[in-house]
Amino acid sequence: MYRCGIDIVRIARIERLLREEGFRERIFSAAELAAAEKRGLRAEFFAGRWAAKEAVAKALGCGFGKDCSPVEIEILPDDKGAPQIRLSGAAEATARAAGILSWSVSISHERDYATAMTVAETTSPR
Repeated sequence: MYRCGIDIVRIARIERLLREEGFRERIFSAAELAAAEKRGLRAEFFAGRWAAKEAVAKALGCGFGKDCSPVEIEILPDDKGAPQIRLSGAAEATARAAGILSWSVSISHERDYATAMTVAETTSPR
């Protein structure tokens, strides 16, 4: 079985949020912030990661809250630069309880928007 999530975000919205004190630290892990710094801290990068985190939360079936928070969902590049999902804390426990075995993620940017889609392979139906 599979579960999917998709999200789209206006890049300008994330650009505004990035100027708010504490936003980056509430949403992105230290490893994600380091990856962003390597890429030049562009709003497009953060918007794509935000969309991917939202898509993961949707695939988990919980949205953001007690069962997962944005910082517990890391979107990090593999050795070729492709985004990969790594969960921790409540998000990892929620995925384990749902029987999720593996994740795939795709992120895309186009002018004013960033979008992401996730697919989770599970051991059983919802």
